[in-house]
Amino acid sequence: MNFRTPLSALFPGTSGRLLTALVDHHTAADRPLALEDLSKNAAVTSTQLEAALFRLGLLGLIAPRRKGEAVRLVPGHIVWAALHQLSDLRDAVIAHVHEEAQARLHPAPDHLILTGAVIEGTATHSADVLELIVVPPPTARADWHDGLAALVSRLSRDLGNVVIHRTARDTAEAEAMGGTNAVSVLPA
Repeated sequence: MNFRTPLSALFPGTSGRLLTALVDHHTAADRPLALEDLSKNAAVTSTQLEAALFRLGLLGLIAPRRKGEAVRLVPGHIVWAALHQLSDLRDAVIAHVHEEAQARLHPAPDHLILTGAVIEGTATHSADVLELIVVPPPTARADWHDGLAALVSRLSRDLGNVVIHRTARDTAEAEAMGGTNAVSVLPA
């Protein structure tokens, strides 16, 4: 999965690049967006841009306009919230890992940290990694690591990226292994 530009990955070509540019602009939706700026930001020609804008106008995402006029978004349209969610999946990944770890690892690990290209939002290919750094609980049974392996496999399938894990002895070692961009998932 491409976590850097997920809208372009989900909607290839002009549509994905245009949606990415418009979602970026959505926070300033009261301000019209000049076609030249939009064309540059989306890396599309004016002909491609007009055709795609026409389709978005039919969906109600942009205010009615004439060909060549600046673009005004309809900020309250229900689709914008979904597009914002799709454009930045980091929080969704963190929540998903948290839920799956709580459901599959008993007892819960003492500490679980995420690092790698997926959590940093720089992953552009399915081979880009999400790494779990795990501090097992002291009361873990011998088969606890089987549950961890099953979690890693499940997350790889759910995210569409390679998920790996490393084990740390304690929280300090886990944090050192994770580095400055790591995100702590457990304890909550």
